[in-house]
Amino acid sequence: MKTSAMLIFLCLGVLIGMTGCGSDPELENYKENMNTFFESVASYDTSINAIDPASEDAVSQLLSLLDNMSASFTQMAELSVPPVFTGVEQLADEADEYMKEAVALYHQAFESEVFDENIEEAAQENYSRANLRIQYILSILHGDIPEEIITYEETLDNSEQPSEQ
Repeated sequence: MKTSAMLIFLCLGVLIGMTGCGSDPELENYKENMNTFFESVASYDTSINAIDPASEDAVSQLLSLLDNMSASFTQMAELSVPPVFTGVEQLADEADEYMKEAVALYHQAFESEVFDENIEEAAQENYSRANLRIQYILSILHGDIPEEIITYEETLDNSEQPSEQ
């Protein structure tokens, strides 16, 4: 009886420790950094939408904002991701790469002598892919794993049980 009571108290102590009586500084720092990132992306989005397309410097404003947004993506991808957020590190790296490619293509499309609609469409596709990964990260940070990022192979690996014969 004494051993089982000690075991119960030990398990309760571990559970209480895991539920956050004390906060994890690494986790809190990561969450703060990600909140800052999301706020900056929202600010860039607002600024981009506020550009007057008829103004002489609309293109330079847009490209400057996109450059700054890309830098924010790079900083976000360099953050150390706590192990509790499985898959976020890869998604962050992918989002950063897609954003870099999008911005490079936007520069190419808008800075060339003749505007190239195909390059702009490719830029938009990369931009959309970067933002989709950011949406996935946000879902994971809120405790939801989007079905779109679970592959068929992962499902099989997790559901296959060795047969005992």
